[in-house]
Amino acid sequence: MTATGTAPLGYQWQKNGGAISGATSSSYTTPATTSSDNAAQFTVVVSNTGGSVTSNAATLTVNATTPASFSTWVAPSLTRVGKTDAPGAVSSIALFGARGETVDTQVVVQGPAGGLTSVNVSATALTGPNGATIAASSVTLYREYYITVTGTASYGGGSNPPLGSGTYAEPLIPFNDPETGAALCNSSATLKACNASVSSGQNQPYWIDISIPHGVANSPAGTYTGSVTVSSSQGTSTIPVSLTVWNFELPMQPSELSLWTLFPAASGNTTTTVARALMRNKVMGWYDPAGNASSDVTNMGLNRSGLDSYYYIGIQCNGSYSSVPTTSQINTAAANFPAGLGLDFYLSDELNGCTGDYNAIKTMGANAHAANRSVKTMVTLNATDPNLYGAVDHWVLLDSLQQWPTLPFTAGGDLWSYTSCNAGYGNAPEWMVDYPPINERIQAGFLNFTQGATGLLYYRADGWTAGNAIGSWNNVDTTACGGGLGRPGDGIFLYPPAPIGSTESAPGIRLKAIRDGIQDYEYAHMLKSLGQLSVVDSTVLPIASSWSNWSHDPNLLQNVRTQLGQLLHQLAP
Repeated sequence: MTATGTAPLGYQWQKNGGAISGATSSSYTTPATTSSDNAAQFTVVVSNTGGSVTSNAATLTVNATTPASFSTWVAPSLTRVGKTDAPGAVSSIALFGARGETVDTQVVVQGPAGGLTSVNVSATALTGPNGATIAASSVTLYREYYITVTGTASYGGGSNPPLGSGTYAEPLIPFNDPETGAALCNSSATLKACNASVSSGQNQPYWIDISIPHGVANSPAGTYTGSVTVSSSQGTSTIPVSLTVWNFELPMQPSELSLWTLFPAASGNTTTTVARALMRNKVMGWYDPAGNASSDVTNMGLNRSGLDSYYYIGIQCNGSYSSVPTTSQINTAAANFPAGLGLDFYLSDELNGCTGDYNAIKTMGANAHAANRSVKTMVTLNATDPNLYGAVDHWVLLDSLQQWPTLPFTAGGDLWSYTSCNAGYGNAPEWMVDYPPINERIQAGFLNFTQGATGLLYYRADGWTAGNAIGSWNNVDTTACGGGLGRPGDGIFLYPPAPIGSTESAPGIRLKAIRDGIQDYEYAHMLKSLGQLSVVDSTVLPIASSWSNWSHDPNLLQNVRTQLGQLLHQLAP
């Protein structure tokens, strides 16, 4: 609607002569329509101090669609949908989240007799209070890809066994290039999200991310509605969407730190593309190129960077190393990054039982701590080492070996957790493909919080088995622990860009679960900052009391998140 006159101009949209509640903007987007809305008359009354005028009527035409002859349903994001699972009973999407949060769900399509062809998924904008809109561009859609894996071997025999060999949905094929926004459907790529075929009795899940914009003016609290449509040559199904935005906001930079991938980027990736594919999911790479850091802080939520691109430390058990920069050299490197950004060095990797490394670690710690700005040091170990208190800032501990220190940890530095191909005693969360995705989410979220951890580390994101090619999508079986022990998906949280025709690697469901866990952590961290730690503990500890005692029930986790979100909403000014 375009109107001219003395400002300010007021707007009130009407349907068939009656005012539409909350429709007071210069434009109006209808909610999902049905055949009963056909021929509805829409007008808008424009007013200012001089009076009012009513526009000419616009007539809505609702085109008939072929009714769906196939089953569609909604599945929670923590449900791994099997290829032949029976249809679910949930037919609409209902999500809750904060400003600055990405919430997610799945829509599943099952092929009827004769199958489906040209299956596509689209989403509308979401319309909320007083005409506020969350644009359709904030809804990111993926087609889930099934891969067959050899199950995790010799997991440790504890309370967290793998599901075993089988076929699982894991990689996510995007409809659009995440960096450029370009539709990937018209490319010559091997894998495409669009125009899928679904055989009779087979399921095709689609992953849906909804990113709630920052800023109360952009996303005022309230309920937003829209729809997701599954179309095919055999018919169309429309799924209503309801999103409740709570009246609080997650920070652009996550409070929980992370370091993901201690290897150079694989062929087909660059340091920048890996970092951004991870940061879209609130996870940080090893180090950010200094030239990108300012924009990545502002636009991607970068909350730390290594200085390891300037000096790779690489301390070994016998005390040898690749480099130990002086304080002056550290100052020069640090000056390339924006003020306030956390900086660090990764000193050594799993030097358990070593003592010859002490002098080098202590020297590196002293040099970093004398720098003009805070530069932290980190090591990965099974347990903290009192001989290195004061030299190490981030103690990154392998949770599966259950040598976590007594809490609260006050001996110097802070605690991070990491998982690896070493499943230890088989009780702690594991991140292989044949484990339910609650494993990733609860470690990154509520377990890290209750165990006093402030960060999360993983050794690689793009350890592909067949390079930048389709083989790396189809085969994620790795034997990184040696001895032929299968570890499906170990070191693989991103999938190669070439097969999908994208400029950036694709995420998987496990990476989405990590992101959701980082957001869970933020809820608990915010409430702690508001003096509500006792409430957080009484709510979260029953499902996340230790690395060997945690709930595997997705419904309990979601209920805890909802309770914390409602409390934050109530406490909002």
